[in-house]
Amino acid sequence: MKPTDKRFWNRCGNAVNELFFWLFIAFAVLLTIDLWCMLATAIVCLFDSGLKSLTLLKIFGAYGIILILFSNFTLWLTMYSPMIYKRLASVVWSKRLRPLYFLTLGYVNVYLLNLYYIRFRYSQYELTQYRVNVIYSVLVMFPIINIPVYIAAIRSNEQQVSLGYAAKLYMQGRLATYLIQKDYSSLINDGNEQ
Repeated sequence: MKPTDKRFWNRCGNAVNELFFWLFIAFAVLLTIDLWCMLATAIVCLFDSGLKSLTLLKIFGAYGIILILFSNFTLWLTMYSPMIYKRLASVVWSKRLRPLYFLTLGYVNVYLLNLYYIRFRYSQYELTQYRVNVIYSVLVMFPIINIPVYIAAIRSNEQQVSLGYAAKLYMQGRLATYLIQKDYSSLINDGNEQ
């Protein structure tokens, strides 16, 4: 087999995408563990104002930020693969997310917003190189700060969602899921074209 064979390079590209997908899963799991540890430490800090608890809270917070950056970056590298995107979007479509909301303390919504809006707003090159204005990709990583990204996603949606209903879904942590489920077939078709 020649190294210039297109099938060979496609398989190599698929293998690299799978590797980054599993790295994303690993970083997301580590972030989930970190969030739960941070929550437990914050509860301990409420009842015991010891210096060790506060130091531990700072350490978990620093690891959390690092894991947020790594998990989002690996998601950006994999979400442009049509095969992996279809796999991730099908999980949302099949409504198997209820345990993920609980386990990730709601952070799964950030990943869903990446899949719904960021993937179609920026190219993979723009996201990974930061040579253009990619402010939404930075805002999307942090809950509450990502509200402007949700607003932009709702405005770009063909079927408008009322502000009151969008606010209700956001407070329940289901706005990104709702947007993906509503546009599932067009997202899958657009994902195959890229």
